[in-house]
Amino acid sequence: MLAAQRLGAKPEHCLVFEDSPAGLEAARRAGMAVVVVPDPDLCREQFDGADERLNSLEEFWPERWGLPGFHQTPVAHG
Repeated sequence: MLAAQRLGAKPEHCLVFEDSPAGLEAARRAGMAVVVVPDPDLCREQFDGADERLNSLEEFWPERWGLPGFHQTPVAHG
């Protein structure tokens, strides 16, 4: 939440990447969307509240979230 405030971003416009149940819970309470990449040794049910669960960051597709793809040139907003 503090990072969003410092950036001037509304929590509902934030996408958080987390690897812990506590971080997931904090982001959800703040009203942010959460992509989790949990440690494989942790119980997967601890991450049921996530919007997306990945095994690796290499599985993340920004396009699913309305973001530019990794091989696209971002559009400048002025």
